[in-house]
Amino acid sequence: MKKLNSRLFIILAFLMAILFQGYSQITVTKIENKNINSSQEGFIYSLPQTVFKIDIVYEKTMKIKGPLSDFTDEYLGATDYISSDAIAYNLINAGISTFQEADPDQFYHVKYPIERAKDAKTTSFSLSDIGSLLAYNTNAQNIQQTVEVVNDQTIIFKEGDDLFPYMSQYNKQKKTDTIIRTINIDTVTINRFLFKSSWIDKTVSEKAREAALQIEKIREGRYHLISGYQEVNYGSSIIYMDKQLQKLESQYLELFLGRELKTIETQSFYYLPDKNKKVDELMRFNDGKLVNIKLTSNNISNNLPDVITSNNSVYYRIPASVTVTISSENKDFFSGRYLINQLGVVSSVPLEGTKLQFDAETGNLISILRE
Repeated sequence: MKKLNSRLFIILAFLMAILFQGYSQITVTKIENKNINSSQEGFIYSLPQTVFKIDIVYEKTMKIKGPLSDFTDEYLGATDYISSDAIAYNLINAGISTFQEADPDQFYHVKYPIERAKDAKTTSFSLSDIGSLLAYNTNAQNIQQTVEVVNDQTIIFKEGDDLFPYMSQYNKQKKTDTIIRTINIDTVTINRFLFKSSWIDKTVSEKAREAALQIEKIREGRYHLISGYQEVNYGSSIIYMDKQLQKLESQYLELFLGRELKTIETQSFYYLPDKNKKVDELMRFNDGKLVNIKLTSNNISNNLPDVITSNNSVYYRIPASVTVTISSENKDFFSGRYLINQLGVVSSVPLEGTKLQFDAETGNLISILRE
């Protein structure tokens, strides 16, 4: 009888220990489809994900048809000119910077135990600005957090003026009509001449003819200048005057041949790496050229075991080391290696008798002290 009582006592003690252990344990549950009751005592933390801020620098070349291009062959005899407007883009440089934000697919609810022993130690959790775990039962003041201030900025560098501002000129010309009035007196005939003046618009053909004549005058002036026709010693000033005449001639020629306007532009945008996208399109220029991003992982996560769910444990993230390449037209413009959180794996670590520290940027476990 005594043996039976002792066995019952041992079984009862064992069951009480299990029950008490269940009450004293911290429960961590992943939040999926609002499966957590917000009224439960505890808090929510998240795992960080990596976001790319990508800066693209490209050259934009605009080929602009000249307003007098239809008369180029007639007045200049040239066949190589811009006959229609066109825009071309060429990637020059690319850069990547990273920052962290909460992963919407990795939120966890930490539930405190229902009952707590009188002699139980105080537990503490430290969270970052984005709600990820920084420390458990230890001081997190020495853990540095990098918060990046993200600003959108577009910088445009231009060469020359837009279109053809020097095309503006006087658009009227004077037209004089001669009116002959005949007066007959007996056998005498008198012709009286009347002159009537008016102002009419110049046609495009007339403007082209005047521009071609002006080009001829400029070239003649340059010839007289450099040949010493004026018999004046201009000294070093002759170089400046010759350059100004060349510039003026180039402007008139652009009215026929068209002009090419180049700008260097910078565009910034954000990109979220995805496990299912090894190669992705970043942007498409208006001329059809593509800018692509390629992610090459070392696949170390394939060697890691799956997460085993257990009580009194918290989840953390082991980031993946990934080579990131940005290319356009089969040419690489950027290549770098980064730790990308969401491309790694999620693991767990026990809380019982431990002091933990986690990295603020990756969420990875960086320090563990077991008491």
